[in-house]
Amino acid sequence: KGFGVGGAAIATAASEGLSGLIYLKLLMRRKLVQLSRIFKMPSWSSLKPLLQGGAAMLLFQLVLNVAFVTAARRVQAMDPTGVSAAAYGIVMQMYSVGVVCHVGMKASAAALVPSEKVSKGVDAARIMADKLFIWGSIVGIGLGTAQMIILPFITPMFTTIPEVREAIKFPALITSLIQFMNGPLFVGEGVMVGMGKFKALTSCIIIGASVMVASILSPFGKTLNGVMLSLAAFNCIQAVVMVWYHLKIGPFSKRGRAKSEKGQ
Repeated sequence: KGFGVGGAAIATAASEGLSGLIYLKLLMRRKLVQLSRIFKMPSWSSLKPLLQGGAAMLLFQLVLNVAFVTAARRVQAMDPTGVSAAAYGIVMQMYSVGVVCHVGMKASAAALVPSEKVSKGVDAARIMADKLFIWGSIVGIGLGTAQMIILPFITPMFTTIPEVREAIKFPALITSLIQFMNGPLFVGEGVMVGMGKFKALTSCIIIGASVMVASILSPFGKTLNGVMLSLAAFNCIQAVVMVWYHLKIGPFSKRGRAKSEKGQ
């Protein structure tokens, strides 16, 4: 039987705490953290950018959560049988598998791009960012294509109810197409995080989430297909904005580099 929901919460807290201690030990072993300075109050000049970045990322996550909670509530109230809600839950589980891969690309971009900038300069960082955009797009196409191919085989593993299986088909196809857009989207987010462009990142998510929520709350969002297309619109707008920002006004664009040189 286990310990129920409370036990799951305790286990999660314990695993997170243990992970934190392991990371702390590794950081101390590499001399990146000194135990004597952990509890020392930092200066305002060093604390200010962390607070600004943290606040921007908090707003980023808040907007994202509001958008997806709105989608979930809309689907759950869609029909009394619960078919749409069940189908939505299964589709999002399938979709999340690909998102995990994209999050890995995002983390890689957030680490590799600033590392290249510090060690080899702006030109090397730009080349790295361009490569990551290309590889992110390849990963997105691969994941989306793979999801399309295996959908007929994995759907029966999630449910035996014919109505739910039928309701899954088109929404799952939509999320497969969304994986194509997630490639440049997540890499773009990673580059922004690595370069400390938190305000720009938050502005992008607000634009995309506003379109998504407006679509869901409109008559367009009265069906499961409409809700999933609203999610597709969100990701499409985000991907376009990320690529446009990188090429036109980001720190590695001609405009961004000229602005940086003037500031120096």
